[in-house]
Amino acid sequence: MEKIEQQLHQFMSENISNMTTELFDNIYSSGVGVYAEPKNSETFEKMREMNYKFNRAVTESLVGEEAYLKDWADAIAASRSQTATPLYDVIVNFSIFRSIYYSYIERFIDNHAISGKMVISWVKIISKKFDEATQLVTREYIHEYEHVFSSQQEIILELGTPVIKVDEGLGIIPLVGEIDTYRASKLMEHSLQKASHMHLENVILDLSGVPVIDTMVANQIFQLGETYNLLGIEMIITGIRPEIAQTSISLGLDFSKMKTFAHLHQAIKHLRN
Repeated sequence: MEKIEQQLHQFMSENISNMTTELFDNIYSSGVGVYAEPKNSETFEKMREMNYKFNRAVTESLVGEEAYLKDWADAIAASRSQTATPLYDVIVNFSIFRSIYYSYIERFIDNHAISGKMVISWVKIISKKFDEATQLVTREYIHEYEHVFSSQQEIILELGTPVIKVDEGLGIIPLVGEIDTYRASKLMEHSLQKASHMHLENVILDLSGVPVIDTMVANQIFQLGETYNLLGIEMIITGIRPEIAQTSISLGLDFSKMKTFAHLHQAIKHLRN
């Protein structure tokens, strides 16, 4: 007679397709992401394939066969994060499938004389596999999200520090909003590259849209002007507010070496004359 574990393994293996079907009949969706796709779509077909792989991994663990879930979890996390599927939806559907899986275990137990100790050992194995999968997917999902968020932040920062070429050899950097040290460092990085690429001779840094600048940022702007000077590009500053001027003086920053104007149009007129 086969061992009871082998009988359970055979029973669960024979019902993998049924469990997958039951899951997708009860799939949870908050209305966005992959779970909101039509159930006859190619996306759902791929999800069924991924669920089959996980289902097989859990079932094989019942007879001591350990499956490597890292690649599977990476693929799940990438798919869900890239489609803006809420992590909550992912975890809820793990929970739904866990309940479905246990319901088939119960069906098997109902038809066999099995000790409580044996049942507990199966529950431990199954719980371990589901917990491992949930943790792997959650960790990778957060990693993917942070990567996407970081990339978006870089794009936003780059768009927030545009170098606009308005004339041959002349570019304007119109800054708007608060500037912290991180944004100031990105300003140096992006604007220097763009100005050099555009073969600019003069760059106007317009600060009229900046409400306040702290001492560290003022120092970075001063360094930016010095760096432009080393590249053979003259940086002109416009729109300096009185409080920004006071901050610069208190730091001992000598902006007298740079041309400054109260308004942007004055600087442009000066360069064109």
